[in-house]
Order: sequence, then structure tokens, then C-alpha cells
Amino acid sequence: VISCKHVARLNVLHKHVYGINYISIKLLNMMKGGKSWGNGNSSENNNGVSKLGLVAAVVSVVVFLTLVFLTARMLVNVTDKAGKSVASASSTISSSVSFPGPPLLVSRGMSRVEEFISYSNCSLNFFLAWTTAGDNFILRYRRTIESTLKFHPTGCLTVYSPTLTLDHFQEFWDMGYNIIVERPDVPYLISGTPAEKWYEGIEEWRKGQYFFSHITEIIRLATLYKYGGVYLDTDVIVMQELYDLHNVVGTELAGARGESKVLNGAVLMFDKGSRFIYEAMVEFNTTYRIDSWGWNGPELVTRVAGRFPRGAELRILPTIGFYPIHWAKVAKYFTDEDPEDQHVVWEQMKKDTYLFHYWNKITKKLVPQPGSLMYKVLNNYCLLCEETGSDG
Repeated sequence: VISCKHVARLNVLHKHVYGINYISIKLLNMMKGGKSWGNGNSSENNNGVSKLGLVAAVVSVVVFLTLVFLTARMLVNVTDKAGKSVASASSTISSSVSFPGPPLLVSRGMSRVEEFISYSNCSLNFFLAWTTAGDNFILRYRRTIESTLKFHPTGCLTVYSPTLTLDHFQEFWDMGYNIIVERPDVPYLISGTPAEKWYEGIEEWRKGQYFFSHITEIIRLATLYKYGGVYLDTDVIVMQELYDLHNVVGTELAGARGESKVLNGAVLMFDKGSRFIYEAMVEFNTTYRIDSWGWNGPELVTRVAGRFPRGAELRILPTIGFYPIHWAKVAKYFTDEDPEDQHVVWEQMKKDTYLFHYWNKITKKLVPQPGSLMYKVLNNYCLLCEETGSDG
């Protein structure tokens, strides 16, 4: 099946060839009728037309053969087992295609997400943010990308980042997946939202040690409010399809009877214009603390949910949904310690866990040991599973 991307590229290619052929045929007709391009009938015009006609004939043959070659090549590449895009044809016509792919896109000072979503006909929108150095985006974080696309091949994934190159995920785009890197334009994202007021003090907020965490928080809230979809932290591995989840947040810590005590915003799934997300932005703006990481993050979601009615606009999942292993215990599951317990937890997660948040703040220096639960998670929900690294 030819995707929308390839149909668009074929259409543009045909339009270019049609235009050239039209001019060529016009010149040929002029040669046959002895007429000039305008209204003159002089012998000088006729001689000129004869020369033009000869050129037109040659051009027509070349254009026709080029059309056959490029069309055949494009169709062959479209049906390639790897699903790769036709690099040669797309580079030829890239200036005319409205949305050819990550390498040819530049930041406009405004969000391109609307165009990307509209162009790609996404089944589900996914958003991530990466605000630290691009070189730090190692294999385990790429597994977040891979696991998301594995279960949602027709979804759209936008990675907000001021540091990653626009073509950082070109390999996945060439495989047929919809993924771009977007330069975060925070003023544009938050325009018309309660977070606009908070941004007025941005120069002061930049001085805080948790600024990057806080700006990421506001990006996730504003993005979900504006577009709807799924926001994921980069220390998450997707383990199931997420299509059936709407207006959902997960429990990080439950009480003795399983009741939710602490929620977490590392994973948020909300519809466009969500009232809960709106209230979260109001809370962020009115209670912001420059000196606290948790107050504006996990605690923020917990506070807002505590006064928000459960129902269609807010559903809270138990810990097994997103946070099956608490941060205080997660280090063990990077080792081969207690294999029986790890096997039990692994089997339960395979059945009941939508995605696994592995608490990078605590585990970033840990290397998953072969046989450990984390090793299995990283290497069972991937696309390029043959690639390995020191981090997993």
C-alpha cells in the first residue's frame, strides 16, 4: 500500500513533468503550423520556431523517459520490505513538497506541529521533550522512540528539543514512521493559556536550578491542551497499545488499600482542550515555586487531581499501569539479583503494564545486566533490537 507521503511526492513529480510537456507540445504544434509564440507570421519567426521545435522534441523524449524511470523507481522503493522512502526522487522534488521530512524542515519561530499532524493523518499524537545536550540522547532513550512507534506505527511523534538536530530521527522517517524534531517555541505554545502569565517572569525563573525541569513541565501541559494526545518522559518504555486510554494519569504510590496517594506526570494522556490540563496550568501559574522540583511536577498533578472529579475527564490508573516498580526499589531490577522475584514481576508487567517508567533520575548510571528485568524491557519492545550499547 502506498502511503500518503509517497502519493504526495508522485503527484508533485507528475505536475512538474506535465508542465514541461505542455510547453514542449506547444512548441511542436507551433513548428507544424508555422506559427510563432505570439501572433507574428514572418519567415524569421518560422526559422526560430523550427529550432525551438527540434529542442522541444528532444526535451519531450527526455522528460518522458525521466518520468518512467522516476515513477518506476519510486514504486519499487515504496514496496521495499524495509518500507524506506525514495531518497533520490524526494530530493529531486523536495522544494515543491509541502512536508518532505525532517532534514528539510527549519524552525519558523512558530510550531510546525499543526502542519505535521494534518499532513500525516495521525492515529495518535505523541510528544516528548529533550532539553539537555544532544550527545546525551543514548540508546536507552532511543528505545522510548522505538517502543512508541512499534505499537503505534501510524501515530505521530514530535520531539521538542533545542539541541537535537532536525534530522536526528531520519532513520525512522525513512522506515515509514512519522517523527520530527521541533524547536520548542514556548510563547507560541502557551499563547491563550493560563501559563502565559507565568512566562512573564521567565528571566527570573531561568535563575533557578530546576528551570529545565519546570520549562519541560509547562511544555507538556501546553502541548496536550493545544493538540491532545500522549506526553511521555524519555525514561519510559511502551509495552502495549495506548489507543483506548483517554484523560489518564498514573499512580506513582498507592496506600495500603491500593488507593492513589501520589500521582506522577511523567506520562499524561489527555484530549485536546482538556479541563484537567487547563486547571493544571492555572495551578502551575498561581503556586509556582522556583526552589522546588517536585512541587511543580508530580505534586502539581496530585494536587489538581485531588479536587477534580473522576469520570470521563479524569481517570487514574493503579501503579501497575505506568509505575509498576517504585523508584525506591527500581535499582534491583537492573541487576540479576533475585531472579524468581524478577520473573514474577516481569510476567505481571507483560499482562497489565501499559508502559514502564524506569526513573532515570536514579538509574541513569546503572547498566542493565543480561537477564535482569530492565534488560528484558529494553530489548523486547524495540525496532532496531540488534543494536546494543553500554547502557542497555
